[in-house]
Amino acid sequence: MGDPWNKFRDHCRTQSIKEKTVVQSSIKIVEKTRRKYLEYEQREKEILACSIRLFNEKGYKDATTAAIARESGISEPILYKHFENKKELFLCCFHAIADELMARYKAIFKNCRDDELGYIKGVVRAYVDFVVKNPDKSMFLVHLMSYKSDPDFADTFTQFMEDSIGAIERVLNRAKAKGKIKESADTRFLAAMFVSQYFTVVAMQDFIEPGCFTGDTHFDIMESLMGS
Repeated sequence: MGDPWNKFRDHCRTQSIKEKTVVQSSIKIVEKTRRKYLEYEQREKEILACSIRLFNEKGYKDATTAAIARESGISEPILYKHFENKKELFLCCFHAIADELMARYKAIFKNCRDDELGYIKGVVRAYVDFVVKNPDKSMFLVHLMSYKSDPDFADTFTQFMEDSIGAIERVLNRAKAKGKIKESADTRFLAAMFVSQYFTVVAMQDFIEPGCFTGDTHFDIMESLMGS
């Protein structure tokens, strides 16, 4: 009949080998899935970058999905695996840019929780730096403003402006309560003026000497209005 212990040991060894094989197979599947996801994500970033350029060059109406796919080095059916239609693609371009800016602002806020004016100055610097280093993305924001009356994009534009103005207004109200800016300052007006710089900064950069086109220069103007 044989030694029961040996049989048990052989059974355990067999099970261990099977389990190891299953684990290794699972790891391979996970790694393959991860690679495919990263490839998918990278392709989507490339599509967005090409889309932003073409939307800037041709406008929303004349930038076709066929042209965007061709520019991205993919077929149009592949493009539609990532985005349902051109409207969704246009909005995803905007949200990708907005998310990038918000990530910068959140990082600044972590270091300036109790320094309201330091936060405002940091945001101004970050945005001017963004405009200089990302001409396509910053110009896309300007183009978005031209569609603010378009039914397809009006809500998105309005929400973006309201959220942005509201966030700055809250910071200015805290600064005002601490006596950091003058009591007579209209924080809503200042916040709206601040956010409008998203568009005017882009328009100004071609007419200002690089040495003068800095975040500090723009903040100095805001600071004079705040009376800080």
